[in-house]
Amino acid sequence: MPTWLADLFNPAGAIGSIVSRILDFIPNPEEKAKAQLQLQQAIITAALQADADQRAINKTEASSASLFVAGWRPAVGWLCVIALGYQWLFVPLLSWVVLLIGQKIPSPPHIGNEDIQALLYALLGIGSLRTADKLIPGGATNAIKGIFRKS
Repeated sequence: MPTWLADLFNPAGAIGSIVSRILDFIPNPEEKAKAQLQLQQAIITAALQADADQRAINKTEASSASLFVAGWRPAVGWLCVIALGYQWLFVPLLSWVVLLIGQKIPSPPHIGNEDIQALLYALLGIGSLRTADKLIPGGATNAIKGIFRKS
């Protein structure tokens, strides 16, 4: 489940606090706990379904013959490579060459490293969810499904 979604439905989050207030109207603690569990299951089921739908869309996009449908992901990758090459190779080398020949020209603009690195990390799938998928046998999605199968 995306962290922003978990944060949103967290009891301290925006929707979580509203849900907690609504659940406070249930006087029976057992019924309240049951309703809360059903709500959590519904949220996780919706998040898992959204992930499955996105995977289906990704497969359809990747198999398309159209460059505008299947080519946007590689285009983002190449844009990242160009930005990295510009920021980490072209700008320093140009600055060094200009210094060597003793010319006074304005320095080329710099791109924020944080922006490029965020794009690179997203493209490479570097993040805690990917790590959790590799560490948990069967992946994090199966672990979440397993929790609710037991109840």
